[in-house]
Amino acid sequence: MRHRNKMLDLMKRMFYVIVATLIAVSASFKAKADEGMWLPLLLNDYNYEEMKRLGLKLTPEQIYSINTSSVKDAIVQLGGFCTAEVVSDQGLLFTNHHCAYDAIQEHSTVEHNYLKNGFWAMSKDAELNVPGLTVTFLVRVEDVTSQVMKAKKDDPESVREAISGLTDKATEGTGYRAEVKSMFDGNGYYLFVYETFRDIRLVGAPPSSIGKFGGDTDNWMWPRHTGDFSMLRIYSNTENEPADYSVDNVPYVPKHSLPVSVKGVKDGDFTMIMGYPGSTDRYFTSYEVTEQQEILGPAIVKIMGERLSLMKEEMDKDEAVKIKLASNYASLNNTYKYFQGNIRSLEKFNLAAEKAKEEKAFQKWVKKDKDRTAEYGTVLNDIESAVKKRSYPSKYNYVYNMAGFAPAFVNRGFSMYRLHAMWSRDVKAGPNEDMIKGNLEGLGESFKEYDLNTDRKILAMAIRMLYELPADKRPDLFNSKLWTKAKGANMKERSMAYATAVLKKSMLGDEAKMKKFLEKPKFKKLDKDPLVNYIRSVVTAYRTYVIAEMGDANDVVDESRELYFKGIMEMNPDKHFYPDANFTMRLTYGQVMNYKSWEGKPYATQTWAQGILKKEIPNDDEFHVEPKLKQLIQDGDFGPYAEDGKLPVCFLHNTDITGGNSGSPVINGNGELIGIAFDGNWESMMSDLKWQDEYVRTISVDIRYVLFVIDKYAGAGHLIDEMTLVK
Repeated sequence: MRHRNKMLDLMKRMFYVIVATLIAVSASFKAKADEGMWLPLLLNDYNYEEMKRLGLKLTPEQIYSINTSSVKDAIVQLGGFCTAEVVSDQGLLFTNHHCAYDAIQEHSTVEHNYLKNGFWAMSKDAELNVPGLTVTFLVRVEDVTSQVMKAKKDDPESVREAISGLTDKATEGTGYRAEVKSMFDGNGYYLFVYETFRDIRLVGAPPSSIGKFGGDTDNWMWPRHTGDFSMLRIYSNTENEPADYSVDNVPYVPKHSLPVSVKGVKDGDFTMIMGYPGSTDRYFTSYEVTEQQEILGPAIVKIMGERLSLMKEEMDKDEAVKIKLASNYASLNNTYKYFQGNIRSLEKFNLAAEKAKEEKAFQKWVKKDKDRTAEYGTVLNDIESAVKKRSYPSKYNYVYNMAGFAPAFVNRGFSMYRLHAMWSRDVKAGPNEDMIKGNLEGLGESFKEYDLNTDRKILAMAIRMLYELPADKRPDLFNSKLWTKAKGANMKERSMAYATAVLKKSMLGDEAKMKKFLEKPKFKKLDKDPLVNYIRSVVTAYRTYVIAEMGDANDVVDESRELYFKGIMEMNPDKHFYPDANFTMRLTYGQVMNYKSWEGKPYATQTWAQGILKKEIPNDDEFHVEPKLKQLIQDGDFGPYAEDGKLPVCFLHNTDITGGNSGSPVINGNGELIGIAFDGNWESMMSDLKWQDEYVRTISVDIRYVLFVIDKYAGAGHLIDEMTLVK
């Protein structure tokens, strides 16, 4: 599915779950074989036998091994937001088009619009460097629960030190990075060791009319006809080690690359995905479900809806602005539509009531034993009270976060705000030179995706929404002279007048002004900058009216959830619990499978290229079909990628994924690549909170359509020659 942006991950309360003997269980604790996101190293007899029954031919060691080449060595975490897979012995990667969207946008101009027209490197010399993009391989995983839990028991303050000791030991004498992830709501801890490569280059991307066909209209929808893929390459030094970008670097030679199957798929076929799912919350309590349904979701839909409308107004006016804002717009719109569907599902299935029944059963179990009553008797009441305590300031939280901090100048403005805070402690000492240097070096990049007119409208929107807060919860910017002087017949006009005035006076919306300041910084100039003061005002109010009023509520929820889940496991000693996603490598499995809509409408498992022509709307942003693609389809010129004279495009399967799995490989029982996962279906929008067998499906682009586009449409058959095709 499309990756949800960083804002969504910050908004959601992420609760991570794991146990060493992973099998399967749903949020209602009913085991389902095709549900769950497993740590590959913990494939146990139950999982493996069920996977074999469904069609897996590999051994556990062929999937995950630290001693020999295995499937895990072909799977990478891409840039901290997506997944990709190695498909050649020259470091060639497949991922989604939307995962490489920033990279494609970065190299796009009005003259060379790769978003619109696509990009194909016909030689390695033509591949484009993507500064800042990384890929990360998992080296190994270790269970360190006993070490961390001992530290928690002996001295809770020493946990951070204990974790630091574990990561230092794991990476000593290597170029690796390590982290310890808290799982199972603090009842389990695992050490992950990674190797990260920093020289990544763009190799190929179809035009958006293929890679994003259907646009926002088709996002999360089935049937789908989207060629959501792109190609990157990993480069290393001559020793096959990570290195910064250099013309002397060479293509990376991987430990394993996935063979690519052109045999096709059919209903019931085994599917397996390995990737980096971002976050699920299937063990939320009823109180947290209600909080998301009634506070978080509606706030995001309201604020993002208006923000997106303002962005689109400016994008539709100017092709250059459209290129600048394309990636950010797509990411925000994905979150917006996700929460629309999420609210719709929560209302239809009343998940809060279902959770409440589970909690009632838990309380009944607790009351049967005095020791259990002593340990767990108040845990649900504690969670309920803490969620209620934070819910009221949460309403302000979303206004401050999604509106107050929404203008694009805020990203660079935070750095100026911090510079001012440090400098004001001792004006005579001068500014922090490292901060000045860093801002100067990154200045051009920070303005690359910036449009002043769009930001003016978004700032005016932020002002209106901040002003709608209760008078005693507003930032003090409404006491400023600039606000007092701002005039208008109504709040919309007045907020726009204010936004125009502050952007005109500030350096944060003007690259030349910022460059001039950074080259000769003066405290007085920084101190009087109206947008630096805007950020100060909003940050201060946020800390006062959100963070302070929430108090320790979040800590209470976290601590109580740890105890609650401990009780749930004790209550169900014969059950084995799978982990909520937390952006660590997971394996999920299922089958190629269709479904019916909520209304009972049956859907086919596969879509075909003729469906592209049926959806075509010439020159439409979402449903335009490139003339060459149209001709190939009309002529039936599909090469070796057709099935019974038809060209497959996308297919459905019931493999369990979430955001972060975008770009993940869909693998058959022989360990061969058959597709690239890119979306979920509209009926599954509650799946981050609850798995539903009858509705949850993954939408993947068929690898045969990917190969067709590369070969027949782009004429880049040399890239296919790198791969190992299984016919």
